Amino acid sequence: MSEQPVMIFHVAYRLDPEATSASGIRPLKMRRAFEDLGYRVIEISGRHSERRGRLKRVRKEIRSGLRVDFVYSESATAPTGLGEPLTLHTSFSRDVRFLHFCKRFGIPVGLFYRDIYWNFPIYRKIVKWPFSMVLRALHRRDLRGYRRAGIDIYLPSMEMSQWVPTIDRARFRELPPGCEIRDGAPAPEGERAPLRLLYVGGLSDNYRMHESVRAIAGRPGVTLTICTREAEWKLREPEYREMMAPNIRVVHRSGDELRELYDEANACLLAVEPIVYWTFAVPVKLFEYLGNGKPVLASSGSYSGRFVRDQSVGWTVDYGSAEFAETLDRLVERPEELEAVTEWVRKVRHDHTWQSRARQVVADLAG
Repeated sequence: MSEQPVMIFHVAYRLDPEATSASGIRPLKMRRAFEDLGYRVIEISGRHSERRGRLKRVRKEIRSGLRVDFVYSESATAPTGLGEPLTLHTSFSRDVRFLHFCKRFGIPVGLFYRDIYWNFPIYRKIVKWPFSMVLRALHRRDLRGYRRAGIDIYLPSMEMSQWVPTIDRARFRELPPGCEIRDGAPAPEGERAPLRLLYVGGLSDNYRMHESVRAIAGRPGVTLTICTREAEWKLREPEYREMMAPNIRVVHRSGDELRELYDEANACLLAVEPIVYWTFAVPVKLFEYLGNGKPVLASSGSYSGRFVRDQSVGWTVDYGSAEFAETLDRLVERPEELEAVTEWVRKVRHDHTWQSRARQVVADLAG
């Protein structure tokens, strides 16, 4: 019997099995995906004191000859060392030094770099001086550490690379989120609109959908369900009040409660205003939509729009354009087009599971 391959899964924070945010869910899914591929996963995570002990033990095992195929790490949105509350055990360099140590012992290392929000001017408006200055300096220190270690940097999209300083462009690789395949129960028959759209997500300034909602409101044959947090809807409802219509409803659900919404819908919506952020940001919901077998309407000028167009998993249209309204009408009049794209989505989604993302990492680092 061949020996089970070994990989190291490293995060400089505690993994939360109950995580609901994208930044908390992704590392859990990737860790599980490596196990699904047959790897023995040596996990290095936890609070500062726990991680320090694990790093010490694993260093000793590597020096003693432990064969490790590769190391996969995921950064936090905060600088390294600040993903957990500060303690006497806090170190801003211990984790990066460990990655460098692995490289020196000939172990390939890849790190998923999660977020570049800190490099935008708006960050300094949200995080006040001097904290913004300190945090930005620590983020840049992390990047210098990754560069010195010579590790490969995974990004949600290659478009994000133009905003990441310090790192050699040749070190970047794209690793978007994955999905879980779910085949829901068909919605009950009855009086249903031919085109039943679903949007799941926020409504903050980064998720402006006013023109899309305006185009859908009162449109024959089309319904829209917006699923967002109740507190967020209370804050944003005045902005949408004038354009609401009987064919649009707002609900507040999460987790397993979303299943019924996906079963009712036959397409999903990401037709948000394409600000600079969306040219490189990758919504996890895009892949959740695909995992549920739903084609997507997305805005051109965004990563989602490019992906939808390149993968032929929906329709990419200009935000707030007549083309968007025309696309809605065409899908109502030609249900066979919607059915054909849905059938393709249900095939191609298998190329975008979390296991597929893990296979890519294995091929990149250990292939």
